[in-house]
Amino acid sequence: MDQHRLPSRQHGGAPKTARTLAAALALTVGAAYGQQTPPRSAADLDHFLGWFAGEYDNNEQVWQQAVDGVAPEERHEHIHHIFLPVAAPAVGEHTVFVKQYMDGDYENVYRQRLYSFSVNDGRGAIELAIHSFNDEGKYRYADRDPAVIGEIEPGELRNLPGCNVYWRFVDGHYLGEMDDGACFYYSANLEQNVYITDTLTLTAEEIRIGDKAFDEDGNRLFGRNEPHINRKVRYFDGWAAIRRGSFAPASADPEEMLLVPGLRLHNEGQVIPLVTESGDETGYSLELARLTYQNTRVAVLKLGILEAATGETVAYSWADPDAARIGINLGWMQAGLTQEGAAQ
Repeated sequence: MDQHRLPSRQHGGAPKTARTLAAALALTVGAAYGQQTPPRSAADLDHFLGWFAGEYDNNEQVWQQAVDGVAPEERHEHIHHIFLPVAAPAVGEHTVFVKQYMDGDYENVYRQRLYSFSVNDGRGAIELAIHSFNDEGKYRYADRDPAVIGEIEPGELRNLPGCNVYWRFVDGHYLGEMDDGACFYYSANLEQNVYITDTLTLTAEEIRIGDKAFDEDGNRLFGRNEPHINRKVRYFDGWAAIRRGSFAPASADPEEMLLVPGLRLHNEGQVIPLVTESGDETGYSLELARLTYQNTRVAVLKLGILEAATGETVAYSWADPDAARIGINLGWMQAGLTQEGAAQ
């Protein structure tokens, strides 16, 4: 969704040619919500926002492409999406702060947005307006301090006309599309309009984002045939313990087990370093990832111990992909994780 960086300059004229830039995605899922008419009520919007809110990551898609030998330049970008409902009364009743970062690096932010949602009765759809911040730095960490959004005024935002997304409930999922040929801006470099299309699919556990840009002759400028497949993450809390001699063999007591407390990581490929209570870097990291190994075609939740310097896996355990607990005991190292909110 809005994968591109839209320049603030826009061209006010109409598109030169009529063309269909969007194609419908279909994703069949079992949904308790069932079939229904297009959303026309606050209840429908609440249901949509209940699915939409959360964090998403396409780690498995990128991992699978690497396993399949896809050239690095042809792989999908590894993107983590934060969609956090916030209060912004001056913008709209239903607003979501959006922060998207690359390669698992929270500081490697490539986009921040403020989305506002409303019911468009005339279209029988949920309408999404995409707002860019004039001062991104001011709101860079709004996901950690949502209150900073509360006083934002419309003048602090900009919106590109024609680029709103319309969501409808179809066959158990929400399908979001822009109007054909309506979203465009003028590129000074190309000296012509650039047309954007965005096609999205949302379920309770996944959002697929397929956006592309075309020049006036219909040549693709960016975007891929396959959408970014982003799964909603689950966060786990836990601990680890590691024998001092495994990373500091000259220690006076190499057999001492040192605690690594307060671990928190999500299940879509997050990697965190293991640092002891006293601040000792152990040289190891912990990874939690839902993956499907090709020799079994069975999805698992993998807990991996990595060498921090190389990223190589030293050992791992696995559990059911929906497991709320997972652990590992190697003797010299132990770890245990429990999903946030799981019954104790």
